[in-house]
This record gives sequence, C-alpha cells and structure tokens, in this order.
Amino acid sequence: MSSSDVSLTSSMRSNLLLLQKTNRQVESIQTKLATGNKVNSALDGPNSFFAAKSLSTRSSDLSSLKESMGQAISTIQAGDKGITAIESLVEQARGLTTTAYSNLGTDAASVATRKSLADQFNRIKEQIDKIAQDSGYAGKNLLTGSGLSLDSTSESRTAVNSVTGLSNSRVTNVVRADTYSVNVSGTGAITANLGDIAKAEDARGITSLKVSGTISSTAGNFADISIEMRGNTGRERTVVVTENGESRTIKFFDNTQNAVASTTTAGVSGTSQQSKVTISGAVEVGDTFTATVNGTAYTYTVTQDDLDAFNSGAGTGDNPADRRKVVAEGLYNAMVADTTNFNDSGTALANGDDTGARFNVAYNDGEELFIGSDSTAGTGVSFTVGASASNAAEKAVSITFSSGTTVSFTIDRTSLEALNTSANGTSTIEKNVDITLSATNLNGVTVERSGTNARGNAKLSDGENSLNFDSGTVRVTVDAKTIKGAASAQSSANLTTVQRTDANTENDLSVQFNSDNTSNIQVVSRNVQTDGQGLRVDYAQNGFLDRSDIDNAVASLDYAKATLRSASQSLSTNLNVIQTRENFTSEFSNVLTEGANKLTQADQNEEGANLLLLQTRQQLGTISLSLANQAQQSILRLF
Repeated sequence: MSSSDVSLTSSMRSNLLLLQKTNRQVESIQTKLATGNKVNSALDGPNSFFAAKSLSTRSSDLSSLKESMGQAISTIQAGDKGITAIESLVEQARGLTTTAYSNLGTDAASVATRKSLADQFNRIKEQIDKIAQDSGYAGKNLLTGSGLSLDSTSESRTAVNSVTGLSNSRVTNVVRADTYSVNVSGTGAITANLGDIAKAEDARGITSLKVSGTISSTAGNFADISIEMRGNTGRERTVVVTENGESRTIKFFDNTQNAVASTTTAGVSGTSQQSKVTISGAVEVGDTFTATVNGTAYTYTVTQDDLDAFNSGAGTGDNPADRRKVVAEGLYNAMVADTTNFNDSGTALANGDDTGARFNVAYNDGEELFIGSDSTAGTGVSFTVGASASNAAEKAVSITFSSGTTVSFTIDRTSLEALNTSANGTSTIEKNVDITLSATNLNGVTVERSGTNARGNAKLSDGENSLNFDSGTVRVTVDAKTIKGAASAQSSANLTTVQRTDANTENDLSVQFNSDNTSNIQVVSRNVQTDGQGLRVDYAQNGFLDRSDIDNAVASLDYAKATLRSASQSLSTNLNVIQTRENFTSEFSNVLTEGANKLTQADQNEEGANLLLLQTRQQLGTISLSLANQAQQSILRLF
C-alpha cells in the first residue's frame, strides 16, 4: 500500500459499498422508467430479450406484409372501378341496339339512322378498351389479361387485297386461329326488287318499269334508283331518275306542241296557191302531227329512233329546233310516200283528178312544211290545208347510267291524270347486282353477302362488308366500281389468322400472407377488353344494315355482361379474402407486439415505487456513511 493511499474504516467501506449499490439500482430503475422497458439488452435478461426480439421481428414482418396487402387491395379496387365503368358502357351500347331494332325499315332514313347508331356503337367499343387499359395500379392491370393475342397474317391480307375490287381485309374479334377462303363470283347482271317496282308503278303513274343491264367494270355501284315525279294535270310534267348522284331529267306532256296551217300566197287565176304548216312548241316521242290537204290527212308520230337518227347526223341533241325539224321532215315523208293521192315524183293529184293540176310538197330543212300547186288555172289553183298536233298519250323512257344500269318505263297520261298531284313524289327502287362475296372457314362454314339479296338479308354493298364466324369476323372493303373484274375472274384468296403473342402472367397479382410465403393468394388478371380473348364485342357489322348484324351485336353484349359479372365476382372474392387476411395480420401483429412487451416492458408503478424506496435508501446510506465517519471527526477534537 502506498503512503498516499487513503484507508477507510471497515464501517465506512461497508456503508460506501451499500450506497454505491443503491445508486446503481437507482440508475437501473431510472433507465427502465425512461425507456419503459425492464429488459433493454441481452444483459438485462437474455431469455426475455431474445424471446421478445423474436416476437417483435415476426410482428414487424407481418406489418410489412400488411402494407403489401393494402396495395393489393388498392389494385383490386382499381380493377373493380374499371369493371363498373365498363358495365355502364355496355348498357349504353345495349340501348343503341334497341334503338336500331326500332328503325329496321329499308327506307333511306332508317338505313341512315342505323348507320349512325353503328358509328356510336363503335365509339363506345373503343372507350371500353381505353377504360380497361387505364385501370392499372402500381404497375399491375387486372383488366388486360394475359396478353395473348391473335391476328391475321400480313401475307394473307396482301393476297386478299390484291383481288380486284377488294381492299383493307382483316379479321376482328379473333377467338381462335382459322383460315378463310375469300371468293368473289357472279355475272354482274342488274335487276331490281320486284316489290319496289310494283310500288313505284302504282305511286308514280308509270307502267312497264324495268331495271336491267350489266354492272360496269369501271363505274359500277350498288346504289338504289330513285324516280321522282313533278308537275300537275294539264301542265308540264317532269320525271327525275337518279342513281348514285347521277341524274336524268325528262320533261313531257307540256301541251305546247302546235301545228298551224297558213296560206302564204292565195290561189287566183294566173297565180298558184302556196301554203305552209308551221311546227312549234316542245316535241317529244309519241307526239302526233297531222297535215290535211283537201280533206285528206297525213299523220306523223314522233319516234325515238327518228330523234336518235336525226340527232346523230346534222342535229344537235335535244335542241327544240332540231326536234321540230324531225316533225317537218316526217310530215313531208308521210305525204310524198302516199300512193293514193301522190305519185312517185312527190306531187299529188288535186281532188283525185289525174288530169288537173298537181301539188308540190317540200320543207325548208327547218320547222315548216310547204305545200303548193303547180297550176295557175282551173280547180288546181287553190286548195284547202289544215294542221293539228296532239300530245303523246304515253311516253316511253329509257335511261342508261354510267354504272351500266338501264331504267326504262312508260308514262301514261291517263294514269297520271287519274292520280293528279298524288303522283308527285319519289319512289326508291333497290337495285340487285349478281355479285357475291363469300368466305369459307376450315370447318366448311360459308358466310356470304350477295348483291341479289334484299336489303336486310346480307346484301352486298359498297364499302366495308362483314362476314361473321364463331372464330372471328372477316371484314373486306368492296369497291363497287371495279368488283366485277374479280367476279368475272372468279377470284379467291385465303385470309389466315394465327397467334401473335404468347400468354403471360405479368398482370397477375400475387399476395403473400406470412413471412415464409407458405400462405398466399394469386389474383389472376382478366381480359375485359373487347377483343376475341376478352369480352368479344366486335365493331358494328355492315353498319347495322341487316337485322342479323344487330342480333350479333346484342349476342356479343350479352356475352360481355356475363364475362364482366364473372370478373367482378372473382375480384370481389379475392378482395374479401385479402381484406380478411389484412385484418387478421393487423390483429395478430398486435398480439405479437403485446407478447413482446410483456417480456420486456417495465411496470411503471412498481418501478416508481422502487425508485422512491431506493432514493430513501440513498439518503439513509448517506446518513450511515456520515455516522461511520464521526469516529474520525472525534480525533479532530484532540487538536
């Protein structure tokens, strides 16, 4: 021991040790009160510490899983919101089909209404796809499915598009791979719907209505024919015949035709009579003109052949003056060709007397017929001349359009006058064309659209035509101007669909329920897009031209509703399971935390009481130490 060391008495050392021990206990309790734990490290209680740590770690793991479950719940809820919106759009589309059913007429207004409804249907279809694609959450989209897709090959589309009159070939709503043999056939012969013809004849006061011809290879069409009647009884009538924007206007029964006989030089002794017949007004086929000389009538009826022959020569088409020249020439020919009163030289015997003067007949290449006597004396000096004109009792009309369509009919004056103004209006005649577009799949099923079908029964039309199969819808755009070339050649080509992308699970949602992943759930994504792997809602077929097109749309919507209900039920079930596990995890995590706390947490009341007791002991220890030191202090009194 060093001389500098301080030696404590035994009692002081004992009291000091007790005081130090009390101080350590106070510090320990103060730590417990500050931390709230009676075990803060393995040194405080190894068994409790490690047991509590195991429980806390497990609770922490479950808390992390609970967060993951919460995100999974949000992902499912996003999908559910998308399905709800899509169901609303499907109901809207169903309403459009109901309206289309109520407008199934074949008139132009009904056809246009259904086409407009079909366009709206297509826009809703596109919105369904957009909503499905926008319903993803945190990188997962439960509404776009596995990614499996099928489509037609570019080579086969090129083959079909190379067929004359066909373009933009494709297959939509592909349910499974298939091959379709696309074929064009027919003669191109043009006819008309017989019912429409009968209605037009009755309504417009016409007879012998016929639609014929062969569709043009460069200007053909499938358009309807309209016949519009205008005018009134006793006045000019007009008929307008129209096909695909190309119109012909014919005027008739105007009652302005006139033939007037006049004397230009009176017949007196020494001067022969000269007279003329003047033609005026509109001239049309069927009009009758008569010249009467000394009571003998010579009649000419205007024919289409005469007009055509004249106009193809020196005439100028439908010029009124040219038509009157035809009449004058016709009357001239009627008179000089008569073998009873006229001889071969073109002169006539006056009053049948072959010893008297003769008549000379000529026309001035215009609108007048000249009649003269070659006698200056006797009975042949003067004669009587009369003239009259009568409107045609009926008119034959024949019109050929650039499409190859010929429309012919006869207009009967009696029928028109009986109908009066009720004959005015427009009749529409559905045109039939002997051309058929067909497709046959690998199962031997054939679907066709024919130009000879009645509207509403798979009728071929200009533009896109849809051929519906259970494996997909073949769509081909038809050009009516050139389709006859394909029909004449009996052209065909194959359109093939194949799988484009493989199925995958990238949109499936896996939810882990425990730390070692022995309990989990797999939420399989569903395709609720409109393609053939999803809802199978196709674009409107053929502009809802046929009832069957609307039926197909309704069937697809019914399938879509059932699919959406199934998808919604699946999401709901998975959501309930995950929410239940989330609640369980939350509660179980609390149980683990409480268990850990029981092992480590201090009793604040108990520790507070202990601290108070130890503080008392500290004070007593200090007093004891002071008493033990009094023996040393007594020595100071010696000095």
